[in-house]
Amino acid sequence: MPGKKIRGKLSAYLRRKQESRPPNPPNPSNTYEPLSDAHAAYLKDLVKRAGKKDGTREIFGSSKHGYKLNPTVTQEEVRRFEAHWHLTLPDEYVFFLTKVGNGGAGPYYGLYSLENLDRYNEYLGFYDDRDKEALPSFIDRNMSPVNWARAMEEMEDINDDNEYDVRMKQVCSGLLVIGTQGCTYDNLLMWKGSERGKIVYIDWNMEPEYGPFLTGLTFLEWFEQYFLEILAGHSLTSYGYISLKSQQELRKEYGGAVLTEDKLRILAGFHKFTEAEPETIELLLQRDRPETDGAKGELLFKLAPMKGLKVFEETIVGNHPQGAVACARRMPDQYKDRFYGKMLGLLYRPDIKDKARILFFLGDCSNRKAADLKGFAENMENSSEDRRTAVYVMGKCPDKLDFAEFFAKLMQGEDYWLAHAALQAMSRTPCAELTDTYEWMWKRYEGDRMMRSNLQIAFEANGIKKK
Repeated sequence: MPGKKIRGKLSAYLRRKQESRPPNPPNPSNTYEPLSDAHAAYLKDLVKRAGKKDGTREIFGSSKHGYKLNPTVTQEEVRRFEAHWHLTLPDEYVFFLTKVGNGGAGPYYGLYSLENLDRYNEYLGFYDDRDKEALPSFIDRNMSPVNWARAMEEMEDINDDNEYDVRMKQVCSGLLVIGTQGCTYDNLLMWKGSERGKIVYIDWNMEPEYGPFLTGLTFLEWFEQYFLEILAGHSLTSYGYISLKSQQELRKEYGGAVLTEDKLRILAGFHKFTEAEPETIELLLQRDRPETDGAKGELLFKLAPMKGLKVFEETIVGNHPQGAVACARRMPDQYKDRFYGKMLGLLYRPDIKDKARILFFLGDCSNRKAADLKGFAENMENSSEDRRTAVYVMGKCPDKLDFAEFFAKLMQGEDYWLAHAALQAMSRTPCAELTDTYEWMWKRYEGDRMMRSNLQIAFEANGIKKK
């Protein structure tokens, strides 16, 4: 849960509301009634089989829950919980708690137990019985990105704790945190509103630009499909954020999509597969629109590397080299050196975006040279962030000592983060030419723990002890 102030930003997931729901998880036996004892037995067995499949606990979060379900609770315990917190839990979740397990194994780091939910849902104490019906769910399918952004921006400006709590009461109405993905990302079960009974993902940094992600999956669909994906050997990276459809279904959907954003969303669904059907490769080889070149290139490098390499060669010299930039780092490392020159050329082209992608690619190449990057790093027309990235990559280059004077100039400059990047680039490499600059920085940044910790490393690399 967030603190009294919203601060910091994390890298974003795919944050688009998923309009097309994944298909219902298959019922292999078709012999049980939904929410029956047989259904519960099937789910328990599914967890057990997935645990055997992932015997070495390679799946993210599995070492935490160990594919173990907690003992179930009674209906009476559930009703007491509902009465105490003034809410009504969805039927599928009640079935799970009373017939399958009171938390334990589940997506990401697993599921919290009923008795521990209040530890992860501190806002529950904000509500009384009147709010159960009177206060609507803030997270809703009809909530627009504009509405979310406006609400979060208003919260950032709140200085009064009581006013902040009132707003948090509105925002958290109808949600229940039942598990986590780690850091500030949690799994929510909605108990009212348009998403009642369904899973929503949220980042508690609550950035105005990125609202909650509506998976469209009911609790049991989300739970069951997770373990089916394990048994199928599919990747669970971004589980719930990307489509759960088969390759055939994705290909059909892609063919009918008109908007580029829809095509990109559909392509993301192929990332869960470790092998591609021939028809999928054929689709990925089609250059139907420039905006999808990067996404298709990434998938080809994953599923058919040599075909991906051929397409990359065509793309980087074609009419849309931006597509090559988007997928370049997915290229197998052994082939990157051959494209160093062409990617370096794109770095200095003003019409090419995502310079950081190019810089990191160049940093992956064994033939990288600081001499090639100095011009970009010192160009004031480039963003400070991109210049810092260039300095970072220069620090990985074998010829960086030839540019000690350049690094010293940055360390003594007014841009704090450029100075920091230059210091980090050189701190572990002995360079007597820089010791005077380090002494100057030691005085300038007195009391700055971050700078001084890096300076201590730099002094030690040059045989100087500092206290």
